[in-house]
Amino acid sequence: MDIKVKSSYLRVSPRKVRPVLYGLRGKIAQDAYVALNFTNKKGARLIAALLKSAIAIGKENDLEIDKLYVKSISCSEGPRLKRRQIKARGRSDAITKRMSHLNLVVSDIAEVVKEDKKAVKKNINKETNPKSKNPDPKQTKE
Repeated sequence: MDIKVKSSYLRVSPRKVRPVLYGLRGKIAQDAYVALNFTNKKGARLIAALLKSAIAIGKENDLEIDKLYVKSISCSEGPRLKRRQIKARGRSDAITKRMSHLNLVVSDIAEVVKEDKKAVKKNINKETNPKSKNPDPKQTKE
């Protein structure tokens, strides 16, 4: 069972959040949460809150918390706040304050094992079937 959690309009730039995300994909949810608590970044705190929410939803749905893992996590760009800063000689510079949206999908490890077994069965069926639609190009008639 996939648990999808989303957090929108976070006041942090996606460029600062993405490096934190790369270490979390595929990790067990509790391990990822512990790692985020020891990461000294603003984005890590926001991701940790989102992950904590996903774990709580999993607990509500009677899933084993030890078997939840981070299936996918992404950060996309949100709207920008545009501001002006006054400079010398009557000029002004543009300041953009970026926002981001986080999408997190947490899944149960048991489902991954079931999907792997199905994939293995499909591969076995393809290997045992002598008729194939795409013949080997090396075995062409000359």
